[in-house]
Amino acid sequence: MIRLLASFIDTSGLPQTKADSGNLTNIFNIILATMGALALLMLVIAGFRYTVSQGDPTRVADSKRMIIYTIAGLLVIALAATIVNFVVGRT
Repeated sequence: MIRLLASFIDTSGLPQTKADSGNLTNIFNIILATMGALALLMLVIAGFRYTVSQGDPTRVADSKRMIIYTIAGLLVIALAATIVNFVVGRT
């Protein structure tokens, strides 16, 4: 049924892309670098919030939690970059 419908569709006017491993690696590296930069910004913001918390236990706990989650996010981003580069590099 799908082949029958596909034979009626003219795809000659559609843009064609060339997704080779170099292009995919560049795209993933840009995305992962942007995510890493945002995570580092969040780490700086969390450190600033920790510094200006003035000993308030709630604000200190929130800042520490933000720091821990941001570091965990940075680790996930680093692992994702490593996995993507390994998989794309093998093809």
